[in-house]
Amino acid sequence: MATPLSATHQFFATPASVYALFTDRSFLQARLEAGGGQNPSVVRLDVDGDKATVVIRQSIPASALPSMVASMISGDPVTERTENWRADGEGYRADFAVVIKGAPAGFKGTMSLTPSAGGSTLSVDGRAEVPIPLFGGKIEAVVVEQVDAILVKENAYTERALSA
Repeated sequence: MATPLSATHQFFATPASVYALFTDRSFLQARLEAGGGQNPSVVRLDVDGDKATVVIRQSIPASALPSMVASMISGDPVTERTENWRADGEGYRADFAVVIKGAPAGFKGTMSLTPSAGGSTLSVDGRAEVPIPLFGGKIEAVVVEQVDAILVKENAYTERALSA
């Protein structure tokens, strides 16, 4: 069973401008640091015009997790997110996956950056999967909640960068 997440966010900039930030190492590193994770790093960034692979990593303090989840993981869990961006019409699209090292949990889906009135829309559609009987659904709900909170922080940071 998987728990879905759908989120959208408006930016007052073109898809190309937002894509340029999403594929800029300095921006990505600063956005990670502003997000509050521990040991944030841009592990890989390969950009070839309108195609890009982005891999970022950070750890989450176990103290920030619900006790049920923290008790199933030793230490601070490390997350690694891979995004594979490509041009899609007048915008961009990415397949993404988030792996939580040392835990049977993950999150994957797609992001699309499309033109809209006054700028662009970022749409995220994904699902959390935790294949643990009885507790999987509860942990998936926590993963979805955490991913949604991260998206809110990242989008706010992106807005500030676009308006600077």
